[in-house]
Amino acid sequence: MRRARGGRRRRQRRDDFVAPEIPFDLMIEILSRLPAKSLMRFRCVSKLWSCLIRSRYFSNLYLTVASSPWRPRPLGLYVSLTSVKHNCDSMELCHNPGKSKLLALTLSSSESSLRRDLTFPGMGGHKMMSLRGLILYTVCRKACIYNPATRQSLTLPAVKSNIFAHQEPNKHVNYFFGHDPVHDLYKILCSVVVFSEGHEMITSEFWVFVLEAGGFWKSINYDDQPHIPTRDGLCINGVIYYLAFTNTCRDNVYCFDVRSEKFHKIQAPQAVSQFCTSLGFIEHGGKPALFDYTHIRETGVSELWVLEVDGGTWSRKSLVLQFCQRYLVDDINPKDLKVHGTAQNNEVILVLPCTCYLLYYDLIKNDLRKVNIIIRPTKWDQQPYVYFALMDKCESIMHLET
Repeated sequence: MRRARGGRRRRQRRDDFVAPEIPFDLMIEILSRLPAKSLMRFRCVSKLWSCLIRSRYFSNLYLTVASSPWRPRPLGLYVSLTSVKHNCDSMELCHNPGKSKLLALTLSSSESSLRRDLTFPGMGGHKMMSLRGLILYTVCRKACIYNPATRQSLTLPAVKSNIFAHQEPNKHVNYFFGHDPVHDLYKILCSVVVFSEGHEMITSEFWVFVLEAGGFWKSINYDDQPHIPTRDGLCINGVIYYLAFTNTCRDNVYCFDVRSEKFHKIQAPQAVSQFCTSLGFIEHGGKPALFDYTHIRETGVSELWVLEVDGGTWSRKSLVLQFCQRYLVDDINPKDLKVHGTAQNNEVILVLPCTCYLLYYDLIKNDLRKVNIIIRPTKWDQQPYVYFALMDKCESIMHLET
């Protein structure tokens, strides 16, 4: 307002007003708290914003903010829905592959609803790993990376290996996803194992791919006896852990250091190797752990084995299911029950095939609860077959470079 002649005030024209410029640091903080979908649109604002949002610095900052406790995020589940046909003569189930959807699960106390996030028919879903917001999956024995936040996918080149290229019927290919926190590098570990006609492992190879522009597969020296993984791997603090067996030992925990690209193995607890038939490999308190639920239906007892920091000893904790919750597992065969990782508050997620509910076992409170999954009716010709795969609780806007 300016004072005119005669003591009157006249308004300043809006054309004369200049808004103060927002500091660049403050703009970065504001952008890091926006949804990923908005950031993908804001890349078109200017070259500066596009370079900022695609930079590794900003993607790491966004990952840190998105993973903070004060910003809860819905639990992500990959749900493969395929139509099921019943054969009246043999009562067999015939699945129609190709129809699969990636759905987001919003969790409540006893009931959850699935909202469709995207449709990605080629993903398959039965060999998936998620790490820091990225998904690793396999199509025709090729590793593929997918970012649900940016809707970007990347198919890695084939491994340049003689036994990989040879079409062996007894060849097993497994992929693991790891992250080096020191150099901020994502790496994919490939394991190729060939069996003889007598089902004995005769050779194995290991390859590593660095997820960056111009990345390629590099062979890793491995002098120990061949082994085949039996569980999905975990990456904790730059180390990939997975369960595997050899021709002489049933259960070993193999550790692959993502930074040094070297292996070492740890013997699993003897009680687990001899008597366990239903086992899950999970992360508990930032440490790899074995969750044994073999006798949960018979006695209500399950065992938790946690690998301590020294990397050689296991601590054991017995969990006894509350009597009022035993009915949740009375009609369940533990061999059919599969562990799909852990949710918030150290809850183990247990899934039965062909069912529309999840079991959450709180390892701290020793509490088991059932969560029903509501799938809205779709245009399926037959009853859908449901397959679940757990995604981690992170969201990444990292740009995948080829």
